[in-house]
Amino acid sequence: SALEAALPPGYGVHWLEGARRRAAARLMFRNAKLRLTMPEAWQVHKSVIEWNARYSDDRIPDQALGVDAATARLMRWIMQRWQRVEFFNTWLAGTLAPRLQMDLIPGLACAAHFVLTAPRRPQRVDDYLDAGRAMQRFWLTATAQGLQLQPEMTPLIFARYVREGRVFSGTPGMQQRAEALSRQGAALTGPAVWETAVCMGRIGAGKPATARSLRRPLRDLLVGPSGRH
Repeated sequence: SALEAALPPGYGVHWLEGARRRAAARLMFRNAKLRLTMPEAWQVHKSVIEWNARYSDDRIPDQALGVDAATARLMRWIMQRWQRVEFFNTWLAGTLAPRLQMDLIPGLACAAHFVLTAPRRPQRVDDYLDAGRAMQRFWLTATAQGLQLQPEMTPLIFARYVREGRVFSGTPGMQQRAEALSRQGAALTGPAVWETAVCMGRIGAGKPATARSLRRPLRDLLVGPSGRH
């Protein structure tokens, strides 16, 4: 009740519990394979992970990825070159361990998955800023209630690419796979919810994270008269 009351007028939360919680975990598992087999996504992952780190101001520390130490070490070596990623994905089920540890197991172990919906599908910059405020209110309220929350944005990101006709990968078959996953997401939540979704995640009781990304220091965000950031 507190989480639902925290949302601004017009915003809603769609809960995925019970059998639909398990279906949502499987959807995350399948979306993760799309994410982990794209060379375009590999370039992003390679640049945003800070290795041997518990905290990071501007990237994701490897200790916050949700994988065990052995998997993290193997990932670091594999991700240095796309040829290694491609070989492991093709011949050694390279995506299996990360998807199990980061997506499927926590997706099954959480209390519920949720989808935040806006009054209408975001179109303008202000719409996305409003959605961000709604997400932050929801997340801060979850923290105040002693709950842990993890965003699960991959399905919504790829669904938006599909809806807007964006070509996001040069690899054959990726576009079609994203279209199939978007249809599965719409079937899970209902088309109206999927169309206006602005945030998706999992939530539940648990110990606070021991590693995480931090906010950038305020001094890095200020713009002075000289234009220096």
